[in-house]
Amino acid sequence: MTSRARIAFARAASQTRVVSAFAQAPQRWTVGAAANGWLTVYHQFVGDGYFPGERSITRCEVGSGACARIEGPAATPLRPGTASLAAAKLRVAAGGMLVYRPGPLLPHAGSSHAALLDATVAAGGCLAVLQLWTPGRTAHEPRRFHRLVHRTRLAAEDTALLDEALVIEPPDWPAGDPVVLLAAALGPWPASESAWWEPFLSAASGGAASPLGDAGVLVRALFPSLGAANRSAEEAVRAMCNIGQMKIC
Repeated sequence: MTSRARIAFARAASQTRVVSAFAQAPQRWTVGAAANGWLTVYHQFVGDGYFPGERSITRCEVGSGACARIEGPAATPLRPGTASLAAAKLRVAAGGMLVYRPGPLLPHAGSSHAALLDATVAAGGCLAVLQLWTPGRTAHEPRRFHRLVHRTRLAAEDTALLDEALVIEPPDWPAGDPVVLLAAALGPWPASESAWWEPFLSAASGGAASPLGDAGVLVRALFPSLGAANRSAEEAVRAMCNIGQMKIC
């Protein structure tokens, strides 16, 4: 089964608003609170996780001047069997800002899953993406998944910044079964937040930040627990949104 969802944000009357939204079950949008110029929308994958062969395709567009947060409110189990797929296509216009933070993915024993991210930011736009993987920790099935693929394409205007596919099998997973964070930020976030990744690396048991040319930063970090990873991610997102709103939105 394939489900599709799309959402578009625009700025009107000095506020960020949802101008169009669509979702097929089991996907669902829930509009949350607006604060400090930002609008939060929750993207849920309702049900008991991704089952064999299940596919979700999500599209998001952020218009000029709009400041949006898309949050996944809960972790999503990945069930054993034929590979499942979650694909997200993100577009941010000049002057727009988007923080995209889907819920953690929990691969169970025998599961295969591909997470595809295709993001393009116009000149002057800002994007931050944060994804957590917690293989087997909740299911008590460490390193028993079959295969995970994390495909990422990032571009600023017409310039490709990153096009990679990480193919992960159980022997590739770091020892100790840590929670893994894959994050990236593109665009002119305020100078005081240029080290937005510091909360990750200071709390992580290992990790590194790598520049994406002059347009962004890619971060990978390992955490001993999902709680520690979530706290670090929330701290970084809160700082980026608060200062970003004051200086850009």
